[in-house]
Amino acid sequence: MISAEQFAEWKTHPVTKEIFGEIEQVKKELVAQMIHGSTIGYTAEETHGMTHHMIGHIEGLDQLLNISYANEKVVDEVSDQSGY
Repeated sequence: MISAEQFAEWKTHPVTKEIFGEIEQVKKELVAQMIHGSTIGYTAEETHGMTHHMIGHIEGLDQLLNISYANEKVVDEVSDQSGY
């Protein structure tokens, strides 16, 4: 297990910052795709499935972007409502 100091060092490392920047960009692109209707299907079931999948993807990226040290208290920037 890594220490809090090692975790803090990793979070501030330039490579980590660059990777997190790329992940943030992917998240923004996914949100933009949703805004432009990329999850609209031919049926309600298809739309629901694709939208659910995209929201899950975005939430997974949010979890990664909000990673914290095990004992660290973090205010989550993600809403309690799914997909927001």
